[in-house]
Amino acid sequence: MGTFTLMRALIESYIHEKASRADILNLQEKRFRKILKFAYKNSKFYNKLYNSNGIKENDLATIDISKIPTVNKDLVIDNFDDVIVPNGIAKKEVLEFLEKSNDPNDLFKNKYHVIHTSGSSGKIGYFIYNKKEWDFFFTYLTKLYKFSFSKNKTAFIGAAGGHFTAASSLAWASDMGLTKLFCESLILSINKPLDENIEKLNQFQPDILVGYFNSLRILAEKQEQGILNIKPRYLVSSGEGITPRGKKYIEKIFNLPLANMYAFCECFFLGVGKTEYNGIYLRDDLALIEIKDNYILLTNLINKTQPIIRYRIDDYVVLKNDPVKKLPFTLIDDVVGRNEATIWLENKEGNMDFIHPLVMTDFYVKGLDKLQIILKDKKSFDLMIVVKGKDEKIVVKEAKNKMDILLSEKNFDDVKYKIKVVKDIPIDEKTGKFKLIVKQKSYNY
Repeated sequence: MGTFTLMRALIESYIHEKASRADILNLQEKRFRKILKFAYKNSKFYNKLYNSNGIKENDLATIDISKIPTVNKDLVIDNFDDVIVPNGIAKKEVLEFLEKSNDPNDLFKNKYHVIHTSGSSGKIGYFIYNKKEWDFFFTYLTKLYKFSFSKNKTAFIGAAGGHFTAASSLAWASDMGLTKLFCESLILSINKPLDENIEKLNQFQPDILVGYFNSLRILAEKQEQGILNIKPRYLVSSGEGITPRGKKYIEKIFNLPLANMYAFCECFFLGVGKTEYNGIYLRDDLALIEIKDNYILLTNLINKTQPIIRYRIDDYVVLKNDPVKKLPFTLIDDVVGRNEATIWLENKEGNMDFIHPLVMTDFYVKGLDKLQIILKDKKSFDLMIVVKGKDEKIVVKEAKNKMDILLSEKNFDDVKYKIKVVKDIPIDEKTGKFKLIVKQKSYNY
C-alpha cells in the first residue's frame, strides 16, 4: 500500500473540508474537464463516442455538460476492452481472474484491483482501479469514524469470499502496508448462518461494526434479545439505503449514531452521512453527481484506468437544504436505492434464516447476464437466469454449483429450487425497474 498516496489523500481531504463551496466547485470542474480530455485521448470507446456525436478535443474545455453523451453499465461492460485505458487488459482475462480468485487481496496482473457486482440493473459489472487510485479512495474510509493512530477492531458482515467492494477494502486494510498497524478485521459472510456470525462477533468484540443496513437491523434485534452482546464504538451502514424508523431502532439498541457510507463499484467512496450532517455529503472532490428525477449520472474524477463519465445509476436521491453547512459539499437526503425483499427461508433445523438480496446482486457466474429469484414458499424458489456469451449448459451447471454452496452455507440443504433459463427478465410494470426478488402469493413469510 502506497504510504505517500495515503498521506497525500488524507491531507488533501482535510484541506478540501475547510475550503469554500466555490473552491470545491472550481476543483470539481477542473477535474471533470481533465478526465474528459484524458478519456478522449486514451480510451477508444470515449473517443469514438464523442466523435460520433460531433464532439472534438477542442470542445471539451467548454462544452455544456448536458451535451456530453451518457453511458450505462451495459454500454461500458459490452465495450469493456475499448473503455479500459492501459494496454493488455481484456474482458476475457478479467472474467477468468474473477472466476479463479476468491481472495480480495489478489491483484489482476499483480497491478490492478478488480471489484464486481451486478448492482441495480441485475447485470454483472466489473470495475478496475490501479494501486494508486485504490489507495487514494481508500483513505476516505476514515471519514466514517473518528480516526486516530491507534488500532481498531473492525467487523464487517456482508458479501465475502470474492472481490466485493466493502470486503475487498477491509481485507486490504488489515493485511497490507501501513494501514494494518491501525486495523484488525473480521470479515463475516452474510451468507453464513446467523447464529455462527453472532458467536464470532461476540468473541471478536468489534470497535467498529460495518454492514448492510438490514443486516444491522437484524443484529440490533439479536442485541436487544441478549443473543448478541457487543459494545462497538462506531456503527456504519453500507450498500443499501436506510429508513428513518430502522435507523432510529438500530441507534437506540446500540446507543450509537449510525454513519452511512454511499458508494458503488464504479466509485467505491462517494459520500458519508452522519447524524450531525442531517443527510449525506457527496464528496464533490472525488466525483461529479448529476441528480435527475429517478436516477443519477456519475462521473468518477479519480479513476483513469477505467473512466466512468456521465454513467447512469438508478438511485433516487433528493437534494437537501443545508443551513448548517458542516462541509462545503453537496448535501442529499438518505439514499433510496433498490428496495428489495429479504429472502427468508426455513433451514433444516426448522428455523427461519435469511439471504440478503445484495448477496444475489453479487452472485457471479461467468456467462450469467441477469438473474431473478422467485420465492414460492419458505422451502422453495425458482432461479431465473439470462445467459449471454457462453454455453448455456455450462452456465446452468456453474450457477447450480454456486447456489448449492450458498444454500449449504446457510443450512438450507433441504430447500428446493429450479433454474430456469429465460431470454430476458422483464421490468416491473408498477416501478418501471428490474425486480431482483419476487414473492409469489404462496410465499407468506
